[in-house]
Amino acid sequence: MVGFHQARRPRQTPMTRLRRELSWPRPGGVLVSLVGAVLVFGGAMALPASEAGAPSPAPVSIPSTTPDTSQEHAEPTPAATLLASAPATTAPSSVSASGVSGATITPSAASAPLVKGAAPDSPIQKLFAGGAATPTDKALLDLANPASTLVLLNKRNPLVPLDYTPKDLVAPAIASGSGESMLLRSEAAAAAERMFAAAATQGVGITVKSSYRSYATQVGVYNGYVANKGVAAADSTSARPGFSEHQTGLALDIGDANAGTACDFTSCFAETAAGRWVAAHAAEHGFLVRYNPGQEAVTGYLPEPWHLRYVGVAVAQDMQTRGIPSYEKFVGLPDAPDYG
Repeated sequence: MVGFHQARRPRQTPMTRLRRELSWPRPGGVLVSLVGAVLVFGGAMALPASEAGAPSPAPVSIPSTTPDTSQEHAEPTPAATLLASAPATTAPSSVSASGVSGATITPSAASAPLVKGAAPDSPIQKLFAGGAATPTDKALLDLANPASTLVLLNKRNPLVPLDYTPKDLVAPAIASGSGESMLLRSEAAAAAERMFAAAATQGVGITVKSSYRSYATQVGVYNGYVANKGVAAADSTSARPGFSEHQTGLALDIGDANAGTACDFTSCFAETAAGRWVAAHAAEHGFLVRYNPGQEAVTGYLPEPWHLRYVGVAVAQDMQTRGIPSYEKFVGLPDAPDYG
């Protein structure tokens, strides 16, 4: 019987015998199971540590044939935010894939005050910052430039140089009320012609009593006041040479052609037809009444309703609209009641 069964048993291959020896519950199968369990347990314990300490792999970019819209509504990076908030005057720059600009961002020039010498927050800065009649030559936006219609002359701010002479003096075609020769700078002369013509259409006759005076002429005028009234009284009514608005070619003293001479260079000129007209309309032509009542401690001079100063239409009208009675206040500079 034994031989019969052996004769009938199928032939076993080496792989079949190995699987048989490593199956449960034979010793080989038990050993394999134990080793597997140890490996699984060890791997489970090591996994959290590797997740906590190991760096994350870098994302892999996969080319796509369709447009990528995933960034259309993303929050801007700090670099992108900086570029978006930069003033329009900054130089154009390109942004790389990292979001960092390859160009230097420069500060906006608009942040600097436009009118040199004026206070940064003064009305005149706000006027020109708004684009009002900005001159092509930026050097004219300077209160110390004697060639500028904005030049500030008072007892603390003389002409530089003291004996300055304008280069564009002309004789305006307007009525003279004195024996003085009439000269104004070309821009002021044209404005004066328009102003006198406008007044004439309303029946008001304006004459010129005094216009440009040279440094030498002002020496004689001032010394005459000193000789008659003393230095203190002279300084309240006449500018010292180099400090006079007449020397700029932008100022003129006027009279009323129909009121006689009784109110010439006196406070009653404000009540004449010419005095009332210029107080209301001079700004429309770029002139302002420079020395007003109540401003003596600011300008350093007694009121002179006959003394007009050309500053340009934009400045004169803005001063009138704001109700600012002195040029010193308009440019935001300290009072100038006396010579410093």
